[in-house]
Order: sequence, then structure tokens, then C-alpha cells
Amino acid sequence: MKSLLINIKNLIPYLILIAIYFFFVNIEAKKNQTKTLNIYLEQTNQSKSDIEEKNRIISIPVIPYNQ
Repeated sequence: MKSLLINIKNLIPYLILIAIYFFFVNIEAKKNQTKTLNIYLEQTNQSKSDIEEKNRIISIPVIPYNQ
């Protein structure tokens, strides 16, 4: 048990670096997504509401099977 805690304690700096890396990658991905959407809107002359309307979630009713 003690050796497990020591191993986790030794890995904490690496885990923090990985978490920071993914945090910044996520921020950059969000920026890129908004830029891509704006470029797409300019090229197609569509409004954001038209695109959001196309991307709506459709609920599909599920009827259970009875034997």
C-alpha cells in the first residue's frame, strides 16, 4: 500500500502536465471550431439559426417488445 502511494506521488507532476496540455488543446479546438463555422457561414450565406435548426436533436420513441 505504501509503495502504491509513493508511485502515485511520483507521477503527480506528469499528470498535472498532461491535464494542462489537454486544457490548452481544448481551448484551441474551440477557437478553431468557431473560426471554421464563421468561414462556412460566409461561403454559404447561411445564418447560424439555419445551421442550428439542421443540427437539432431528434428524439425517437422506443416501444418495448412484449412477448
